[in-house]
This record gives sequence, C-alpha cells and structure tokens, in this order.
Amino acid sequence: MLVDIKKASIMLSVSKETLRRWEKEGKITSQRTEGGHRRYDVDKLRDMIDATNVLNKLVIGYCRVSSKKQDGDLQRQINTVESYCSSRGYQFRTISDIGSGLNYKKKGLIELITLIQNKEISKIVVNYKDRLMLFGFEMIEHLCKLNHIDIEVVNHTEDKTYNEELVEDVLSIITVYSAKLYGQRSHKQLKIDDEAKKLFESGKK
Repeated sequence: MLVDIKKASIMLSVSKETLRRWEKEGKITSQRTEGGHRRYDVDKLRDMIDATNVLNKLVIGYCRVSSKKQDGDLQRQINTVESYCSSRGYQFRTISDIGSGLNYKKKGLIELITLIQNKEISKIVVNYKDRLMLFGFEMIEHLCKLNHIDIEVVNHTEDKTYNEELVEDVLSIITVYSAKLYGQRSHKQLKIDDEAKKLFESGKK
C-alpha cells in the first residue's frame, strides 16, 4: 500500500521537508507518480517507526533460580547481567524470579511475557539460556521474534546449576504423575519416589 507525503509525514511524526531531506540522504525511498508526486510504502514506513521506537525501549535483564537456598547464585546472576547491560549503555531494568524452570506462573515471567506481547522492550538479557526457561526456551524465543525483540545470552558455557535443577524438576514430574496413578500415600508411590531419588542421585555423581 502506498501513501502520499502528507500521510507519510503524519505516520512518522515529521515534517514534509524532513521526509524530502531524508530521501536526499538515502534514509528513505519513495516512488513517483506520472505527475512526479512522491508515494511511500506503508510497510517500509512501519519498519522505520519500529526502528526508531526500539532505541527508546527498555532492556530487561532476567534472572532466575529454582529455590530460595540459591539466593547467592541469584545475586551473582543479577550482578553479571547488570554489569553486562551497563557496559553496553543499555537503559535497563532487572526482573528476578525464584521458582522451577517448569513453573510458567512465576510473577516475573508473567510480567516479562506481558512486556513482550505489548512490545514495550527491545531485548532480554540472561546470564545463561536455561535461566529464562529450563524447557520451552524456543517458545519464548519465537514470541520475541514475532515482536522484534532480541534475546542476548551473556554466558554460552554450561550452567553449573543446570544438572541439579534438572534433577529436581524431573523428580517433581515423576512425583506428580505417579501420585495420580497410585495415590500419594500408597506403598507403590513411596517406592517410586525412593527409586527415582536413587537414580538421579547416582546421575549427579
């Protein structure tokens, strides 16, 4: 869809003279009618609006641990993420969560998803990939792409707490589903819990 210079100037909140100057500088292009009048592609104008807005949008540093006993690790994450953002001159705010990577109802995560959906942020910074989501990272990543939001991961090495958290989350899954099958207080349930703990404890060594 093409619009004239008046509508284009309204969309970009600039004067007609500014649009003409931008065209001379190569910042924007237009098509010409037979009469020589400028016509602008609406999709390209929207891209310019998005690019301009991104510069003014907030960056969110997201940090998460699975339990309160990991307060020290949470603070180290926050320090790392905030130092990273500061060194790059980002205008940022930090959101922190305490809860399992399988828990999709964490307060901070819900706030983050809302900010993504409302296109109120330009990017998300996390210390490790799994700090955002233990499972389902690709789902959040896709949601960000749809809303033109980048995800920056500070450390691409293995998170030392990943295996411990994975064990805890898998155990919780086994406990929930075996409880539904056999009943929480049944002999079979207790045996399953005991065997699962032994299995994953041996896997951590």
